[in-house]
Amino acid sequence: MPFDRVSLPRRHRPVWLAVLLLGVAATAVGIDRTAFFSGRHECSSAITQSASRPALERVLAEAVAGSSAIAPGATAYVLGPHGRWLGAAGFADVHPCVPMAVDARMRLESVTKIYTAALILRLDQERKLDVTDTVERWLPGVLPYGRQITIRELLTMSSGLIDNNDFLNASDPVKNTYLRRVKDPKLRATILATAKRVDEDPAIVVPARLWIEWAAWQPLLFTPGLGYHYSNIGYDILGLIAARAGGKPLPELYREKIFEPLGLHATAYDPQGRISGPHARGYAIEAGRRIDTTDWHWGVGAEGGIVSNAEETATFLSALMRGKLVDRQELGAMKGKDLWNDGMSSGCADQAYGWSGGGSGYKSEVWVNGDGSRVAVLLLNARHLGAEQPAADSTAHEDLVSLYCAA
Repeated sequence: MPFDRVSLPRRHRPVWLAVLLLGVAATAVGIDRTAFFSGRHECSSAITQSASRPALERVLAEAVAGSSAIAPGATAYVLGPHGRWLGAAGFADVHPCVPMAVDARMRLESVTKIYTAALILRLDQERKLDVTDTVERWLPGVLPYGRQITIRELLTMSSGLIDNNDFLNASDPVKNTYLRRVKDPKLRATILATAKRVDEDPAIVVPARLWIEWAAWQPLLFTPGLGYHYSNIGYDILGLIAARAGGKPLPELYREKIFEPLGLHATAYDPQGRISGPHARGYAIEAGRRIDTTDWHWGVGAEGGIVSNAEETATFLSALMRGKLVDRQELGAMKGKDLWNDGMSSGCADQAYGWSGGGSGYKSEVWVNGDGSRVAVLLLNARHLGAEQPAADSTAHEDLVSLYCAA
């Protein structure tokens, strides 16, 4: 599954590097390490709130306490042969010690992409756009190769567009090359100025459009339609296309086409800055120390901007697979490996379709079967950084599989 990899840039890195880490996969910069506070469990206990399902409770308890702990708090929703279960463990806020509620809202990070894909397919069904349309058709001049890329290729990660992770994982010489390719003096100056502002305050709002403008100066990685490459930027472009084709701002479209029809009252498109309404705090964890990064989400758009709770996330996934939002025939055509990370063998039941998300302070994992009758959602209010990140992300996925198989 395509885990978004993130690392906290140190202050000794060039300031322009920070602004190029826009998007879901990189939202934390300029950390004063003295701001970290030591210890994972200052709070005296972790409280699980759920119906009596010992196997499921155990998964959440181990996620927030003991040697396998990966977050201060966790919530989960499971639906399957044994019925419905909703649980929470640990803490939504470690200072003070606020127990995690079962309906705690968190950033879904890249799980947002499923909502964005559903929105695009709804607009296609309503004939407000066609997935065979080019980017140029809806966003003239935004990409120099906009006539070569279709909406479907953006949806399926086959556009050839670069991703912010490409920058993050590159060597320093390649990073400098990415910046040198930006020949527009005004845009280059904006990038540098924004980097400075983010370095001073990582909670500022930075338009996702800036990330797209940077990417427009980078060459395609392959001919559109002839390869696969994960791209947060491609989904930010889909957000712009949806707003143009739908004739309304993106938040209104999500609400009108998805949230309201499904009765999702706790779900919102809230991509940057402070999260509106009640929510769990999010933390970056490294070497056993953590910092509150809840508001650090600059540069994020339609690839990672939705906030929700576990139950409503599951409601959306189940409804989507049951054809309540998108015609099942069209959805079926999109159930390939490029959109849903393939229909994977769950190891315990039927095929599972899923996605994972990770930013600077939250981690999300979801699986749902083909008819929406079995679903598992795991939301964590922390993201591990540095060398420990792969193991923590792997543990989160293993926890999701345990929840799904116990459904």
